[in-house]
Amino acid sequence: MKKTLIAILLIMALILGITSCGTKTVESSKPVVYASFYPIYDLASKIGGEKITVRTIIPPGVEPHDWEPTTKDVAEMTKAKTILYLGLGMDSWIDKIKTNAPNVTFYEVSKGVTPIVEGNQTNPHIWLSPKEALTMAKNINEALQKSFPNDKDYFEKNYQTLKTTLETLDKEYTETLSQTKHKTFIVYHSAFDYLARDYGLKQEALVGSDEEAEVSPARMTEIINLIKSENIKYIFTEPLTSPKPIQTLAKEAGVQILSLNTIEGLTKEDVKKKEDYISLMKQNLENLKRALNE
Repeated sequence: MKKTLIAILLIMALILGITSCGTKTVESSKPVVYASFYPIYDLASKIGGEKITVRTIIPPGVEPHDWEPTTKDVAEMTKAKTILYLGLGMDSWIDKIKTNAPNVTFYEVSKGVTPIVEGNQTNPHIWLSPKEALTMAKNINEALQKSFPNDKDYFEKNYQTLKTTLETLDKEYTETLSQTKHKTFIVYHSAFDYLARDYGLKQEALVGSDEEAEVSPARMTEIINLIKSENIKYIFTEPLTSPKPIQTLAKEAGVQILSLNTIEGLTKEDVKKKEDYISLMKQNLENLKRALNE
């Protein structure tokens, strides 16, 4: 009797194990789409919904400008159906992936954006303006529909929902920033050029688009004089960059610090709070509103 019971239990366990494995297989059978970094990942996830598995190439909390894929990363991405990347020089490593992934379809999601060029360098930070994020979402939707035509209507429905959300966000930015007392805001590096261009603001950065650059004493003095002449009360720090130069500036100029998130990747705190692109963009707007009205 005991042997019979044990046999039955073993058979049940085996059946459950097969069922469990089967469930995992179903989940993993969804086509995989890679997004080069967080903003693209989030927009693609909102459009792709339950039909695809979206994975971000650059890990959360990692500064994407200087990231390079390992051999393992490249091998993993060659299994994807589609890879979405920004362009504008942001994903300088993408050619390495293309060379090793002849069967993968690549889509550049910045097409249609008028780029801002500083010297010989194109500023890639288009996602920090809702107007440009609308273009990104449009391109992502078209890419997914081309890659998976059987789910075209599903993607289009999700895209229209996202488009409405982004248009509302754009309207909030337009109305709020058109009424501010000040128009100049100070940041560490020039990540907010598109935001400034699209909403009538003036960005002043300690360094250019290269956030690894050293702040020159001359530039520091220039910014301090600007703060005093325009009676600026707040300057901005960025979550994924060193706060020391901004802290030094704040101390010397007698101003306070607020956060302006570049949303290049989520911090552990962001993940814990279940933040996403939209919620972080709304936080940016609130901090800009506060800084530019005092």
